[in-house]
Amino acid sequence: AGASTARRLIAATFGFVLCAPVAWAQPGAALDRLWAALEIPKALDIMRDEGLDMAEEVAVQYLGNTASDLWVRDITAIYEPETMAQVMRDGFSADLDGTEMEPLLDFFTSERGTQIITLEMTARRAFLDPDTEAAARDLIAAGDADPELLDLVDRFITVNDLVDYNTSGAMNTNVAFLKGLSQSEVFLMTEQEILDQVWNDAEGNRAETEDWLRAFLYTAYSPLDPEDLRAYIAFSESRPGQRLNRALFAGFGEMYNQQYHALGLAVARQLAGQDL
Repeated sequence: AGASTARRLIAATFGFVLCAPVAWAQPGAALDRLWAALEIPKALDIMRDEGLDMAEEVAVQYLGNTASDLWVRDITAIYEPETMAQVMRDGFSADLDGTEMEPLLDFFTSERGTQIITLEMTARRAFLDPDTEAAARDLIAAGDADPELLDLVDRFITVNDLVDYNTSGAMNTNVAFLKGLSQSEVFLMTEQEILDQVWNDAEGNRAETEDWLRAFLYTAYSPLDPEDLRAYIAFSESRPGQRLNRALFAGFGEMYNQQYHALGLAVARQLAGQDL
């Protein structure tokens, strides 16, 4: 058994609205404005739906879909919206500390920035439907994508190191999941065995990540004027853009790592029939 269920972080491409107010650990008017401009709460809402769908897949794969009330309680806690937001916000704000906020706010509160974030949210939500994702992948695989747009998408991926960031993030989350899972006697593994398994899957995960990124970003930016995408790429190359990219991956990476470890533990608890 493996941990092939890792979702992509896609931090650089995301604006992200939680329902309930949160007492943030690191308040700040500029950070609050950026959080809202990037629509991070909307992204978290989508990621929660992705996580809940994935938990159903995990239950079938590891538990034969015989999950108990304990499983339901565990999954509800793992994907509790306020907790997700707090963990992400803490990591994001800590990594962004000291960054000049004005260039970020200028870009993402502009008409261009707002449109980009809206398109990213729409595409990410659409990709919850497997048929939509498959159609986007098939379009590119068949060579039917607009070459100019695809070139710009590939440039965006390169500028933001999205393949490396996401592959690394997937490996980290797989390690976290397997460490939790290995608490079960059924899936006992040493740390070295976990690392070996994750590294063995790395090449395939990297190829899968690249395919997904191209399909997702092509779908997201198809309605965008090419000049707007070029401007986004130029912004991403700037120091503020690079800092934002890193901070988003830091925040979402920490959130995913905690979730995947907890998910592995939840499977182990279910298999053992008791709390660990």
